[in-house]
Amino acid sequence: MSKKALFYFAVASLLATSASALERTAVLGSRGEIYIAKAGTYRSLFPTGNETDAGNQVLAIEVTKASSSTQRFLVPFTKGSEPESSPALIYEDDSDTLFLVWESRVAPLNSVLMLASFDGTHWSSPIQITGNPFSSKTSPQLAITRDSFPVPAEDGATALRRRTILHLIWEEEVAAGIYETLYTPVILEEGSYLGWNPVYRLNDFVADGASGSSFAPPVGLSQSPVLQNGRDARTIVVAFASSPGRWLTSLVIDVLPEELSQLSAGVRSSIIEIGRQGSFPSNRPTLAEKARTDLIARGTAFHTDVVRYMGDQVYGQILADRGTDLVALSEKVRSSIIEIGVRLSGRGLRDRGDTTKARIAEIEDPQPSPNASPAHLIHFRAASSLPTPQIGGSNLRLFVSDGGEDMLVSWTEKDRVLYRMSTDDGWTDQREIKLSESVNLERAYEILAQRVRSH
Repeated sequence: MSKKALFYFAVASLLATSASALERTAVLGSRGEIYIAKAGTYRSLFPTGNETDAGNQVLAIEVTKASSSTQRFLVPFTKGSEPESSPALIYEDDSDTLFLVWESRVAPLNSVLMLASFDGTHWSSPIQITGNPFSSKTSPQLAITRDSFPVPAEDGATALRRRTILHLIWEEEVAAGIYETLYTPVILEEGSYLGWNPVYRLNDFVADGASGSSFAPPVGLSQSPVLQNGRDARTIVVAFASSPGRWLTSLVIDVLPEELSQLSAGVRSSIIEIGRQGSFPSNRPTLAEKARTDLIARGTAFHTDVVRYMGDQVYGQILADRGTDLVALSEKVRSSIIEIGVRLSGRGLRDRGDTTKARIAEIEDPQPSPNASPAHLIHFRAASSLPTPQIGGSNLRLFVSDGGEDMLVSWTEKDRVLYRMSTDDGWTDQREIKLSESVNLERAYEILAQRVRSH
């Protein structure tokens, strides 16, 4: 075979392989080890093993270290007769832990996602994520954000409490060729699972109605959402296709600082306590002043100017309120403090996206301890929603910027990668990258990812 023929054979092989699938099933550990998730029959993955029936569909983790040979570990929760598929991996550096998510067919018509962690020796108990139990789960992906926040210690001092959130998205088929994008945050405090994780339908944040596009998103695009970390340690970005309205949408999901939850909850309690000590609502001016003072005293985690601004807003809100329900007033004030925090989380800039569907989700600890978080606050907002452009149907892939404002969609055709990039009012004309010996498919994807990030 000639050199030129070999090149085009290599190109064809790359085009036949989903790059996003490779990214989900292989990760690099903190010490240079490589983890690869494999799905197959027990016989094919462990030819000499005897832990389960040879024909059972199982999962395995293959670990390759720089200084030793490759080891293959059976995922112990996949020994049963139910088929296991669609594995996805992510590695968490702070705890040196591998996280694995996969689809499990617990019954012929019932599908769930399972999430477990592996520290190199031991597996955690898996967390089951249901969604719609009668819909198949495809394209699961994971991202991690982490932060820390102060809590009172037993000796009266202040201790830092660490929080890790595993962000999981996947696709569910709700009708023939129609897919929805689902999301759930799995919250760990000091490594302990919160105990529950709500599931959110991200299609609820898509612009209303039809986009006016003449082009429906191909199934390959509807099944290929994008999940990546955002501009800072708290945000993630999700981009996906919505078939019913023919939209391409990007969302920013922001885990709000726990200090904001603590501050808003503390001021709410203070308002109720102060109001009941007086003769509310006749003591409204005194309540407003004391609430402002209390907020400033509690808000030591915030810049002085910021916390004073919050205090002034709370003061004015209490004076202007004409209600007589003290608890309702305290809830309004708490919500206002959180809304101010949301605006500040975007560096105070006006949001260019669709704010009509923005939402703050509150996730509470079902069994709170004395130092437990009041609530975990997660803010959803649509950064961009655009009509689906005219695109090809082979090896479709979405790219999105760190802030979610810009998107790029690509597809392949023979020895080319074609793409369109979003603009303020739509999409660019079709453009292309010619594949060659110096620019293979992987390099082309790197170029496109860099293009959308630097736009």
